[in-house]
Amino acid sequence: MLFDPYLHLRGLSARDLDDLAFFGVTGALGPCDDGVVPATAAALRRDLDAQVGPRLAALRRAGLRGFAAVGLHPRRIPARGLEALLHDLPDWLGRRNVAAIGEVGLDEVTPREELLLSRQLELAASLRLPVLLTASWRARLKITRRLIAMVREAELPPERVLIARADPGAVRMIRACGHCAALSLSARDGAVDEAVRLVRALGPEGIALASDAGEGGGDLLALPRAADRLRKAGLSLAVVKRVCRENALDWLGVGSGAVASAGARGRRPAG
Repeated sequence: MLFDPYLHLRGLSARDLDDLAFFGVTGALGPCDDGVVPATAAALRRDLDAQVGPRLAALRRAGLRGFAAVGLHPRRIPARGLEALLHDLPDWLGRRNVAAIGEVGLDEVTPREELLLSRQLELAASLRLPVLLTASWRARLKITRRLIAMVREAELPPERVLIARADPGAVRMIRACGHCAALSLSARDGAVDEAVRLVRALGPEGIALASDAGEGGGDLLALPRAADRLRKAGLSLAVVKRVCRENALDWLGVGSGAVASAGARGRRPAG
């Protein structure tokens, strides 16, 4: 019973979701991302509606317990209408099965990006929601440090913060600050084996494995594959459960029982 905390729902077909359920993924979190082009306020509103509506419904039809994370991405800040979007964001966050704010973060670390992130961190604190953060591929370690500093300034509970696509070299720092580091299993060639080595070296605390599938060359079945590699590497079933399900659910504040019961209703993919 696996839970994928970083799945790009817009790029997945019904057959893809059926395959996930067949291979043991019982639940997933789909965050908003940078896929809205052009990033007008109207287009972002349509995307937010799709995220909390049809995309979540597709997960349920496949027998997965689906959750959404909703937020405004730093690479898609509209030229007009940002204040109105921020004002209305709690309406989307209040929808059923919207469990977190995200993905939010920093890309070029401009003052406008930092202001947008600060406003969304304040919203997370006031609504007591977990946050999914992301850092640009450029200068990832430096940007991750800035993200952590801004979380501290916002006085968010550290355990309610997950940093997606975490740089392997930043995992120790992220965990030391009380946050969860989500390792992308599709980040590069050999990412699954790299994740297995990290879990063996550091232990399972504060690490969540995520497929990062649904955009680009993401590996749809990376999470089941990683769970299998972990077991073949001699790691216990308890460790596999921690990094492939429990740590992500603890961050979300969701009980594993609900995800397991949803997965029991999963369907086999069509032949």
